[in-house]
Amino acid sequence: MNSIAEQQRQAYEDIERIEEAIVDMMLQDLTKHRYKLIREQKISTLLEQIQSRSKFLQEIEQDESGLRRKESEGMADNKFDEFYSRLGDIREYHQRNPDILVHPPEVEYLRYKNNPEESEERERVLLAKAEEEEDVPEIPDVLTFIGSEDEHRLDTMFSGEERLGRYVDLHEQHELYVNLKDSGHPTYLDYLADLHRVEEYPKRHKLLPEYMRYLDNLREYFDGYFSRAMPLFDLPKAREEAIAQFETEWSERKVIGWTTDTNALYCAACDKQFEKSTTLTAHLGSRKHQKVVARDDSSSSDMKRSDSERKVAMAECVIRLYVQILGTKIRETRANVQRRQALTEEERDQEIDDEEVVFVEDKDDQQIYNPLNLPLGWDGKPIPYWLYKLHGLGVKFSCEICGNSVYRGRKAYEKHFQEARHSTNMRRLGIPNTRQFHGVATIDEAQALWERVQVDKKREVTNVDTVEEYEDSEGNVFNKKTYFDLKRQGLI
Repeated sequence: MNSIAEQQRQAYEDIERIEEAIVDMMLQDLTKHRYKLIREQKISTLLEQIQSRSKFLQEIEQDESGLRRKESEGMADNKFDEFYSRLGDIREYHQRNPDILVHPPEVEYLRYKNNPEESEERERVLLAKAEEEEDVPEIPDVLTFIGSEDEHRLDTMFSGEERLGRYVDLHEQHELYVNLKDSGHPTYLDYLADLHRVEEYPKRHKLLPEYMRYLDNLREYFDGYFSRAMPLFDLPKAREEAIAQFETEWSERKVIGWTTDTNALYCAACDKQFEKSTTLTAHLGSRKHQKVVARDDSSSSDMKRSDSERKVAMAECVIRLYVQILGTKIRETRANVQRRQALTEEERDQEIDDEEVVFVEDKDDQQIYNPLNLPLGWDGKPIPYWLYKLHGLGVKFSCEICGNSVYRGRKAYEKHFQEARHSTNMRRLGIPNTRQFHGVATIDEAQALWERVQVDKKREVTNVDTVEEYEDSEGNVFNKKTYFDLKRQGLI
């Protein structure tokens, strides 16, 4: 058994080597998302090892058992005796185990210096030479920080929708939300778009157990997603800050969605939520309610209600924080869902097969000479200048209805009037996206045109009576309104 001083020295050495390994991995210029994610997970594991060794060193420094102090005093009194005693122990150990292999500690961390992408490139070059030449030396096996078990664990860690942590998969939570009372039954895209407004759910239903189960399920998913897709993010610290801010706002009654008490259909004594005031009135006069009131005083009932509301409000606050942190990924998820809805099944399968090819960042793109800032073509290079002028891509058009989005060229601008984004924003304004509104890009012009169209429709209905003509028995011609007026009076 090593001495306490040796254990302490070994722990310090391990911490230094782990720090060097982390620095070596961070200096590697990786382009594949898969390798970047594995690197973050490896760094997270190494940081946990540093924490465990630091905790061990702290326990040694505290020396609650007093063994370290006794060992130091013994070494100070009998220096050479202690030295030869430990030297004898080492010799005796190696005599009893003569064939034991020695693993230098620095060898364990050498694999963290090798770039896996560079190793793959070297292997690819050697394989290409092997096809051309017959006597090619054997390909060396270069160890990197990525092992086969890491690849397997990464493949089983995420669902198909999450795409290795690029997107979020909230289908289960969306189904739970749709089944809540008065949820509005939003689509998955609308659910993702309004996820940051969690406090807008009707307050009269927030104390129901179904809503709390939904919040717990959503929070648990985000907790797991952070640990899988963002292992280096300090989530506990962010959560503690959010809860501290919530406590301050709750005491001042400034929590979003809980500033006013509009939950009048709630029985605090029985901890029940009601849909109608008549049902609540009948419940308050029931024997069961009277028994509960007699057993619990009003102060305890109010406290019970306050605790329930505080628990729900705190869960909403934490989820709001998570959605704010993952805002970019949620927006990218929504855009990806919209894009995949337009793909066929074969195209989706092909996209999964080419996953790494699609998401690899090309280093050469940063070195392309593009002084005119021309758009990139299908090959990732700037399009010719004559094609740029031909399509009028130098002219930019903005659409206020679509959130001041800018479109390059008349073709893209005309095409966007028929796309889902423009149609959805028109419906939000209460205006149908018909042909006569194409070309209208400002909100004021669209509303003015819609008012003019409604006036014209009313005028057309009014003019129907004057357009139709009727003839009496004597051959006199009258419009519809005059004809029926004279007929009712018996004049014709």
